[in-house]
Formats: sequence, C-alpha cells, structure tokens
Amino acid sequence: MLRILFIMAALTVAREAAAQNSGVPTATSAPPPSVITQAGPALVTGTTGSAQIIIIPGSAVGGLLMNNGNGTSTVLSPGSVPQVVPTPR
Repeated sequence: MLRILFIMAALTVAREAAAQNSGVPTATSAPPPSVITQAGPALVTGTTGSAQIIIIPGSAVGGLLMNNGNGTSTVLSPGSVPQVVPTPR
C-alpha cells in the first residue's frame, strides 16, 4: 500500500513538472497587475490570505495591498504612511 502511495505521488510531481515545462501558458503565467502608488507603479507578486503582496519601487521591503471592497485598496508598507489607491482589475 505504501508503495502505491509513493508511485501516485511521483506521478503527480511528474505531471506538474511536465505541465510547467510544456510551454503552454497557464493561468499563473499572465503578468501580474500593477498598482500606481506615490512612489510609482508597484508590482503585485502574490497573495497571503486576503491581502496581495506588492513590490514598491524604491523600497527595500515589500508591502501589502488590501482590497477595501469599494473600488479602492489600501497599500501598507513598513516605515511609510498607508495610502489608498484604485483597485487593480
């Protein structure tokens, strides 16, 4: 039984690797959206819970983009004042 589980896990890993190397675009291959901040366009790089992780130009650390649900989002970055920006689509 343990042997079957190992084989199934190996097949799953191989299938995922083949899909990544097939050259066929996946849903995650689209360029991430950017958000216009006071420092310039910030690139959305991922998510953590309900917030999105962003890279802010000129900042040594990343930040968080939290959707306010009303067409705007709040940008939070350590050492800076929170700012409200239009929500990226």
